[in-house]
Amino acid sequence: MSDLTNKRNTMTETDAEILYNQQLGEWPEFSMRVNQLTSMRVKSFTIANGVSVSAQFNPARAVSSGACVDAKSIAHRECFLCEKNRPDIQRYLPIDNDFRLLVNPYPILNWHFTIACNKHCKQEIFPYIGNMVDYAALLPHYTLLYNGPQCGASAPDHLHFQAVKRGQMPFELEYKNVKNIVLSENADGKIFQLKDFGRKCIVAESIRRDMIISFFHQIYHQLSVGNGGEEPLMNLFLFYDDNGYHLFFFLRKAHRPSQYYAQNDDFWMISPGAIDMGGVLVLPRETDFDRIEKNIICDVYNQVSR
Repeated sequence: MSDLTNKRNTMTETDAEILYNQQLGEWPEFSMRVNQLTSMRVKSFTIANGVSVSAQFNPARAVSSGACVDAKSIAHRECFLCEKNRPDIQRYLPIDNDFRLLVNPYPILNWHFTIACNKHCKQEIFPYIGNMVDYAALLPHYTLLYNGPQCGASAPDHLHFQAVKRGQMPFELEYKNVKNIVLSENADGKIFQLKDFGRKCIVAESIRRDMIISFFHQIYHQLSVGNGGEEPLMNLFLFYDDNGYHLFFFLRKAHRPSQYYAQNDDFWMISPGAIDMGGVLVLPRETDFDRIEKNIICDVYNQVSR
């Protein structure tokens, strides 16, 4: 349980970072994993003109990358995002009546948080896009992200977002420097598709909260055509700055590449979620990190990106 009383009823970045520092001081396993980020082995690759990917050797992420997310496996394990199953030492900060902020105990990047729904409900973005937009405004130096239930979410049975301090994923700056095709535009914002980006990405930008939500609905419904009522395969990013809201749809056609299902030496533990699509490819096995090359990265993106 949390002893962080939110007297304002509105969380701030300062509140979030107080929580983070408290957990560093009292949760040895979390502190160890955060400290390991400073000495993490990393390789950088250029996969297109002005587009880079950073490969990260992060053995702690094997639990997530190798998670069984089929319905049968989910039904036979306890939900690690439900309060009753979380470690007693894991504090939380209430954001509002719907969600709580927690540190991510298996961080990929510095200042990595999980934003978990207070109730156990399936990973589904459409009813909660307003929450995501509001939380981006509450954390203006962070990027929020959403993994679709078949696109990297290790808990597809429990609605959650994540947040990481901005500036750690290559796409956050690189998207401004690549060519794009404007798909829709009005006085308050626009929708455009990135070209030659190594994976398919549609971006919506607006200075207005209601407009960015309207853009989300527009794109979501177009992606849903012929999808049988299921959520479109996608990873989302959202951040808020002085220029307004910036929403990114990384469109997916597969959860994992063929390498994940291969045998023996042909097997790679590569299971892309949002951060991988954002340009930080997480490799939990050192053998995979040692042999990773540009052609493998491009092949993985080609397989999982629409």
